[in-house]
Amino acid sequence: MSLPAAIFFVNADINEGIRTTLMNQLFIDEALSDVDFDARVQVEPEYPSLIHLNGLRIMVLRQNFRDYTNRNLADVVMFVKQGLASIEKNNFGPPWINFPSR
Repeated sequence: MSLPAAIFFVNADINEGIRTTLMNQLFIDEALSDVDFDARVQVEPEYPSLIHLNGLRIMVLRQNFRDYTNRNLADVVMFVKQGLASIEKNNFGPPWINFPSR
């Protein structure tokens, strides 16, 4: 089974264990900061399309969830806190669902 390419936005204040768990469970190819992602999009506006064309799955760690810069480019936006992942945006299914992150 092939998973769809995706860009995940996750809050950056998660610990290393949660980050590793999410990367393993979601089959993430690369995790990068919001600054790096935004810079890549600024230099190459087609960067999100290249991610999808190459079948990649990336996780962008957002420092501030009130900053909506490039949020429209995310396929999934989730806020993780105390072992619970709240899905705020989901292009693959319904938003506003909560899941245990463990």
